[in-house]
Amino acid sequence: MNKKMVLDRIPHQFCEGPFWGNGKMGAVLYVQNGKLCISVDHVGLWELRETLPDMPKADFQEILAHKKEFIAGDPRYVEQTDIFGDNIGRTRLPSLAVELSLPGEIASFLAETDMLEAGTGLRLEMKDGKVFEGEIWLDSCVNVLGIALHGEGAGELEVKALGWDLDSPRLKPLKDWHYEPCIQTEENGLVTVRQHFGGSRSAVLSAGRRETKYSMEAQHSMEAQRSREAEGLFLAVSIETGDQAEEADMAAAGTKLVQDYLDNRDSYLEAHRLDWKTFWDGFAVEVPNERLQEAFEQELYKLYCNEREDSSPVTLQGVWNPNNRMPAWFGDLHNDLNVQSCYWPAYKTGNVKLVRPYIDYYSKAVPRFMERAYKLFGIKDAIHIPTMMAPDGTGAASEWCYWNSLLGPELFVAVDFTWFYEYSREEDTLRDKIYPFIEKVLHLYQGIAIEKEDGCLHIPFTTSPEVDRDGHMLLADDATFTLSCLHYLCRKMNGYAQKLQLDGASWLAWSDRLVPVKTNEKGLPVYAGVDVFASHRHFCHLYPIYPLCEEAHNELAQRSLDTAINQGFLEFAAFSCPYLGIMAARCGRGNMSRTMLELYCMVFRSRNSFTVNGDPYQNGILRISDTNAGESSDAFTLESGFFIPTALCEMFVHRAKDTIWVQMGMPDEWKTCSCRELAVEGGHRITSEREDYSIRRILLKAGCEETLTLRWKDDTPVKRVMRNGTEMEGCGQKSLTLEVLPGEEFVIEFE
Repeated sequence: MNKKMVLDRIPHQFCEGPFWGNGKMGAVLYVQNGKLCISVDHVGLWELRETLPDMPKADFQEILAHKKEFIAGDPRYVEQTDIFGDNIGRTRLPSLAVELSLPGEIASFLAETDMLEAGTGLRLEMKDGKVFEGEIWLDSCVNVLGIALHGEGAGELEVKALGWDLDSPRLKPLKDWHYEPCIQTEENGLVTVRQHFGGSRSAVLSAGRRETKYSMEAQHSMEAQRSREAEGLFLAVSIETGDQAEEADMAAAGTKLVQDYLDNRDSYLEAHRLDWKTFWDGFAVEVPNERLQEAFEQELYKLYCNEREDSSPVTLQGVWNPNNRMPAWFGDLHNDLNVQSCYWPAYKTGNVKLVRPYIDYYSKAVPRFMERAYKLFGIKDAIHIPTMMAPDGTGAASEWCYWNSLLGPELFVAVDFTWFYEYSREEDTLRDKIYPFIEKVLHLYQGIAIEKEDGCLHIPFTTSPEVDRDGHMLLADDATFTLSCLHYLCRKMNGYAQKLQLDGASWLAWSDRLVPVKTNEKGLPVYAGVDVFASHRHFCHLYPIYPLCEEAHNELAQRSLDTAINQGFLEFAAFSCPYLGIMAARCGRGNMSRTMLELYCMVFRSRNSFTVNGDPYQNGILRISDTNAGESSDAFTLESGFFIPTALCEMFVHRAKDTIWVQMGMPDEWKTCSCRELAVEGGHRITSEREDYSIRRILLKAGCEETLTLRWKDDTPVKRVMRNGTEMEGCGQKSLTLEVLPGEEFVIEFE
């Protein structure tokens, strides 16, 4: 890996500048009012209060009796989503910021982020000829942003630490909620900003500076090889959040950390670079497509900026919420594929440990989920999850709005809980968190299922997310998404029960009573008798293909994909193209997969690679709209970008039931490519190489004991099979069935 993320235009918007993160803290640099502005974000910046009563306007039975009114948003049956005009509602909050005043106007801008070391080289040329150069990074191991600048007058630059501008129209809710201006203090050159929020919470930003002398080479003179000394400035910035009662302690700890960083920068940087190197050393993908190779690396850089073992689940914007506006779409945990897809590349690249906060936070929130299930459905020992969620399990925006009263989000999460076990094989986590969680999800659906005249159980008023008809989301009984998830979860729970020495027969018995998914000549329908009838964005009726991963390389999957494609692109969102790319790879359509990924990269990425929804750059593949999915063009989300590395990994290797398919998603023109240490279910790690348009080598490192079948593109005959260094039978075969044990290594070479 030798790519850098190069930005060579002045970033006048937040979505155009270089960025950094360490899972708890994030920063983005852009130019605002002629000054360098660096947002300083923290995952603890949340407004977690709501002033409306914590009771739904109507319970589920009342909603079933007034479906049309509920769908239309009738206030007798459902609360408004955006209640910020008159009430306090839950939302992610803007970041704080650091601002550097420059002597004049910027003429040119260059930022080169070395993603291997997570540091950015910066060069600013001013219109008066002055040049400032330096480096910016956010430490991977401690919450400190480092900013080093040198050039004439750098040591005298004015630096301000900023709280929220409560007079800004884009921060109006904060003023309406009677937020107070920040409190700033300075002592011995160290600045502390205290920004109160959420009633009793506080964000404490600590900043320190040191004037330095830098040795730099004169690049624009006759003495180009001689060194000279230039004025320099080094800033260290930290942020923490907590209760206001702990504010003094947070300020003291922040000041101490910043001071130590100023004194011992080199040792901190060494640990920072080693941590990032360790991350990158764990996997690799190399493809002969520059755009997709860069996107893979950029998205995995973002992943490690946001996902750590000790962080919190990834929200819509992760650690990059702007300082100058309220976070778009409430900056929530969006349990509508958004949170879930942020973790797919972590699984696929063997980084299952980074998913742990997701499992831990949602497990911790189970009491709140159970309370929701009882209030809305009247069912005990069950789980209901809001679509838009705050970290404590409450609903973002308004608790009982339309989106937070729908069925389905708990299925997205439950499927992800199965993924964690399938990739980690941690039986203690299965026993203590995964099995109890899924059990309560299934209890919800067992409680609302209705037996009809056909003798089967049916699930009422389900959604196939964001499929609209007549201006409203289509809601009906037995969505393919709902039924396929429930059947899948029952099968998994039967297997998990056996591992835990429990009786799982009841799960299969209930699945047998549940109406099956009814497919037809067009593949998987949205609902029984309702095929995909228009372009739309979500494709959750294709969940059996991905991420349930049960349908692949068969006629059902192929017909389903054809039907989705035939509807066109006009109503797509940013993630629609790469989501289809994943499914195309799993159906052996490598050319389509590549095309879908390239479309996303060309249409839906801002200059700094952040995802934009809608078509703000007028690429012409979507329906013309004045807004970016209801937001302005500077709104972005993370999840869509993470589909890119997921799809590329699926091109190289994926699993359906007991079969591992290798290089089945390769585009025809990819002559040479390779992957290293990618993961599939079972914790197995796969390395594969392709040369001259043909597979050449597979290395399988077994993660658990089981029997696997290996298949590969074009059925190339096997030349040799080695098991732990010893040759075994298999020469000439076009597929292999292997009995594997944990730690075993199989090398398969091809003719």
